[in-house]
Amino acid sequence: MNPIAAIGQILDRGRLWFAIVAALAVSVTLHISDVPLRGAGSLLLRFISFTPGAYLAPLLMTAVAFVPAIIACRAMFGHGSFSILMSSDYAPLLMCAFTSWAAAYLPLALLRAFSDFDWAQTPAIYLAANLYFASLTALSARSVYGSGFGAAAGITALAWIVAVLSTGLIGILGSALYLLMSPFALYYLYAMFGSNVRSLGEGMRSRQHFQEQLQIATNNPHDADAHYQLGLIHQKRRQYSEALARFERAVQIDPDFADAHMQLGVIAREQKRFDDAIRHLAKAATLDDKLGQSDVWREVGAAYLGASQTSEALAALAKYTERRPYDPEGLFWYGKALAQAGRTAEARGMFERAIEAVDTMPSRRRAQVRQWRGQAQTEIRKI
Repeated sequence: MNPIAAIGQILDRGRLWFAIVAALAVSVTLHISDVPLRGAGSLLLRFISFTPGAYLAPLLMTAVAFVPAIIACRAMFGHGSFSILMSSDYAPLLMCAFTSWAAAYLPLALLRAFSDFDWAQTPAIYLAANLYFASLTALSARSVYGSGFGAAAGITALAWIVAVLSTGLIGILGSALYLLMSPFALYYLYAMFGSNVRSLGEGMRSRQHFQEQLQIATNNPHDADAHYQLGLIHQKRRQYSEALARFERAVQIDPDFADAHMQLGVIAREQKRFDDAIRHLAKAATLDDKLGQSDVWREVGAAYLGASQTSEALAALAKYTERRPYDPEGLFWYGKALAQAGRTAEARGMFERAIEAVDTMPSRRRAQVRQWRGQAQTEIRKI
């Protein structure tokens, strides 16, 4: 199965308890052969005598270091406070991380359980499993946050470093993990932190319930909005095939659904299908001249620019920047159109305005638009 589609299914229908059980089962299978076979009762001996730290350590590292570090990196780059992001994103990221861990290490667990495989003698295979786990987690972060894979891979790599450093601390506390297996300790931890842990999953359950209701609503042949809302979910995850199918169904039901036409145009432009993009975006602009706080005109201009229709791009982007003079993305595209028309001095001015717009924005908003600052600086160097 496509990993992106599989991650989408996990986010939509997955259960955290199942991910925990799956990861725990794989980890126990991976480490149970640490105790050598001795006689007929050896299998039971393995279960009762091997160190809990051996199989708990990687899962604890994932839960208390790796996933929180991903969220901390996201907060550090200006996408919200750590506490808010933990509340909204910890449960879905942890569910995906545990499922990814189980998928990455299951082949090693089966090899160790049913053969003489020793990963100490095959570091390349062990490294491959680690890289596969990290890659799946990066794809999960990409789906949760709707970012590009480069950004998701970057914060995953930083979080991995934090987790590796934390492994040493977990190793020091390894003997204390026996205490965590005590029923009294587990009950005490549940009493102290149970409500907090349950609250971490409430947001995820609410989103899953909302999506289930949207799926039910699509049974109504006249409900275009349900398809549109599902399309937005897939679009955020960059599942463009699924998003396109939903938006196209929405405009089939309601040919004058301006928002759906706009999103079809946005995706078409990102996929460099500029004729389709212009057709949908022009339709959306005709239906609603101020759609998306006039963002539709920015998208129209960028699509015309991609199609090398410079005069049309200039007209659309001039209208947009007149209405939204401090949007760095619109200023950047207007600068590109001016440069394409040979109006170099004016293009430089637009790029400088784009840089200034980013620099004067609130920190959280700045994190969302900083790419236009970098691209504007690159274009200035070309002039």
